[in-house]
Amino acid sequence: MIATGGAVGPGGRGTGLRGPVAATVLLFVANGAIFGAIVPRLPDLKFALGLGPAGFGLAMACFPAGALVGGLLAPALMRRRSDGSVAVAAMVMTSLVAALLALSPVVGVFAGLLLVFGVCDAVTDVAMNAHGIRVQLRHGRSLINRFHAVWSLGAVLGAAGGSFAAGIGASVVVQMSAAGVVCAVAALAAHPLRLGTAGSSAERRIRQRPIPQHPIRQRRIPGGRTLLLLVAFGLLASCAAVVEDFAQTWSALYLRDVAAVGAGVAGLGFIAVQGAQLIGRLAGDRLVDGFGAAHVGRMGGVCVVAGSGAALAASFALDGPALLPVVLAGLALAGWGIATVIPGAMVGADSVPGLTPGTGLAVLNWVMRLGFLTAPPMVGLIAEHAGMRWTLAPVLLGGVLIVLLAGRLLGRERASRAREVRA
Repeated sequence: MIATGGAVGPGGRGTGLRGPVAATVLLFVANGAIFGAIVPRLPDLKFALGLGPAGFGLAMACFPAGALVGGLLAPALMRRRSDGSVAVAAMVMTSLVAALLALSPVVGVFAGLLLVFGVCDAVTDVAMNAHGIRVQLRHGRSLINRFHAVWSLGAVLGAAGGSFAAGIGASVVVQMSAAGVVCAVAALAAHPLRLGTAGSSAERRIRQRPIPQHPIRQRRIPGGRTLLLLVAFGLLASCAAVVEDFAQTWSALYLRDVAAVGAGVAGLGFIAVQGAQLIGRLAGDRLVDGFGAAHVGRMGGVCVVAGSGAALAASFALDGPALLPVVLAGLALAGWGIATVIPGAMVGADSVPGLTPGTGLAVLNWVMRLGFLTAPPMVGLIAEHAGMRWTLAPVLLGGVLIVLLAGRLLGRERASRAREVRA
């Protein structure tokens, strides 16, 4: 039987962590794959339900609305069970609900399932990131960007499968049922490999910080400046989430309507963003170690501005298939730009002192999901009244805000630890 724990070796480097690392990888890849699988089929579902851009945006907003609830539930669930166990159970539910989305006969059922999908995904998101950060702490080196790279890999694989299914005219029901089963099995395979309950003696030694006389009382509900700091981390993550939301919700529709591509090609926008994120996240840990999270985050924001701005400008100068390579290149550059932003914000929020495990992540997740909640109807209204070309404008604005916020927020936890070492 594989142990679910993990010792800390000399110098803080983790030993015996292959199982927990594999469990985290399975959870991230399954979560990415189930999202990627459905993205190329969203235009088909929109058409089948008879929705316009604004109505589709409102329906899609039910997903982040459910995620707001899930973000509040996650810390309570993690206090009762380990983060790994919660992540596995929630990921299985996420996979099953995603499969049911393809069966939606009317808009009301579609919206209701998206609501439940959001609840399950938010719980999965908080729990698997909490588990991944614990694995990183035991390992003694940055791993979080590589875990998120695995999410992007899963998303690319899922989207490639969905695009292939759409291209050959396969049923959405058959494709999503197969994807749901595969992702649920992957999540279940992670269960025996996960870490045990948080708070082991080794973990306490790693998290320990020198406090002169008055120990910090851990709180479940942050207040004052702590809450403002967590909201700021959430806002930064939300700016990156706007790019992800465009890729997930609108890129296939954008390519069909503006670039006039077929169903089998429409999923390439999502693949471009996630493929670039995959590469950026694989390199992200080394870049952050070498240049610092703040500098990497700022440069990422510049990439988002450049990529989305170029695609937006090209949409007015080019028509049809000639636009496709420019849009894909612009989306890929934006995807590269946000590669380390959300993982960096999560590490920063989780490192805020004085909070019970998972609370900082939950607050960040909740604020980020507010961004996901407002983005689909906002972009839908833009598409309805200004045209689909202008749906890239929020992505451009998000890039500007990343440039402004990343330098002040990212890398705070490393600076704090460095000050403690000097002290």
